[in-house]
Amino acid sequence: MGRRRTKNHHLPAGMHQKHKVFYYVTSTGGERRWIRLSDVYAEALAKYAKLIRPFGSGETVAEAIDRYLIEVIPDKAQRTQEEYRRQATRLRKVFAEFRLDQVRPVEIYQYLDAHPYKVAANREVALLSSIYSHAMRWGWCDHNPCTGVRKHSEKPRERYVEDWELNRLREVANPQFQCIIELAYLTAMRKGDILRIKLSDIQEDGLHVQQGKTGKRQVFEITPTLTNLLGKIRRLRRRVGSLSLFCTRTGQPYTVNGFNSIWRRLVQRSGLEDVHFHDIRAKSLTDAKHYGGLDYAQALGGHEKRDTTEGYVKAREVERVRPLDKEL
Repeated sequence: MGRRRTKNHHLPAGMHQKHKVFYYVTSTGGERRWIRLSDVYAEALAKYAKLIRPFGSGETVAEAIDRYLIEVIPDKAQRTQEEYRRQATRLRKVFAEFRLDQVRPVEIYQYLDAHPYKVAANREVALLSSIYSHAMRWGWCDHNPCTGVRKHSEKPRERYVEDWELNRLREVANPQFQCIIELAYLTAMRKGDILRIKLSDIQEDGLHVQQGKTGKRQVFEITPTLTNLLGKIRRLRRRVGSLSLFCTRTGQPYTVNGFNSIWRRLVQRSGLEDVHFHDIRAKSLTDAKHYGGLDYAQALGGHEKRDTTEGYVKAREVERVRPLDKEL
């Protein structure tokens, strides 16, 4: 057995990263051989898969995690891929050396109970369940130990950003982030979708976008309010040659980490508490339901199912009740 990793725990067995390049390292006759894969993680995984198939014996959870990372997650959105790799790293620390048929529901419950963060534990068990489902498809096991396991109860986020709070965020933001906040509210788009928009997506019939999470295509019609906003966005200072609607000083699209850092500083300057960027989407959908009904909110959010929209805005609405107008 090789030495345990001290870093890059998310990488599958035999893959290493050196100076931003990924390699597959083999050992023949005591001599280590470094096979260059790629400096792009997804491409490196694809080349790695061709070198190491059929993923060993297919007996351990670690082998199932490796194959899942290589064959399944490349079809997911970039943010989802990053989160799944982080979750897989934590799962590997506990379950890597288990045979697939050794893990029982009791081990899953123990994992849930021992985890310091209940919501994160739920997400990691959900990923493990998906890994087992694929392992069954591959013929590596006959049951999924996560089936029927009751995860921790989760309280939905109830934060609703008031109009004055949204205006306060705009007041302390620079011109570009003012436009980002306004566009997020008008369209209820997710952060990742906003950051992927290109100037060429603004067309005569509307603003064309494709949701990264669901793949659904939307065209936001050109209303007077959206027209004014897009005009402001076009007038923003940007690096010559930049194709992104919103970009850094170098003309490159924002990374998730870079955007989040700016957002945290913006919220701190505003003096508001507990405001996530995703709360703007929640506010937009809640306001859309109030003014145009649930169907309008569903269309704006791009949800396939009505229940998804109902569950999304329900926790942020307050039922107004008329008291009895009668004196005793």
